Amino acid sequence: METLGFGQIETISLTERVIAALKSAFFSGKLRPGDTIVERQIAREMNVGTPVVREALISLKHEGFVRRVNNKGSFVTAFSVAEVRQLYELRIELETLAMQWARLRVTEAELKEAQALADRLVEAGRRGNRREFLACDFEFHRWCWRLSGNAFLAETLERLMAPLFAFVVLASEAPLTASMGREHSALIDALRSVPEPEFSTIVRRTFTAFALRWVSATPHLADSQPPEDA
Repeated sequence: METLGFGQIETISLTERVIAALKSAFFSGKLRPGDTIVERQIAREMNVGTPVVREALISLKHEGFVRRVNNKGSFVTAFSVAEVRQLYELRIELETLAMQWARLRVTEAELKEAQALADRLVEAGRRGNRREFLACDFEFHRWCWRLSGNAFLAETLERLMAPLFAFVVLASEAPLTASMGREHSALIDALRSVPEPEFSTIVRRTFTAFALRWVSATPHLADSQPPEDA
């Protein structure tokens, strides 16, 4: 019998499905910073074994979404002010580096793709749709990281930024506007035509402004240090 050319469907493990479901809960706000994660409850609701949930939580801990505390259990990550500042300081340095490398290899077609992402950000900001704005914003920055041409740098930034987007940007009380989306166009314009050292100055200034906005408008950040991880 002649084949129809379909490729094999990739099997997704139960652990990966639990990870995806928990990430959806983080990004939707169903599970918020500091919430206790009860393995047995999740296992019962998802109809999986507790070892599967435990394995998923270990993976999410490595990605920064979950903290496991000795003799207390697992909790959704709650960053302190000091931690958020340190993470954003690192983000600014690494993402500036990614943009510097991207500038040397970006094509006009890729810049048009980036502008389309920025336009979606503008529309989400105009409607005040925080969840959509977050998704578009993250995708825009992912595009920048990938364009650096360094897969290790892109992966590091994704692991660094995903919890910050979920627990700082999404939780922020900063009102969303179309102009916030348009700010990303400054990065595209810089990639297209601005030489060094002015390019790095614009990029660093833009990322710093992003960080200051979200940190200053996020109410759940506490000055107290979180409990020690297991």
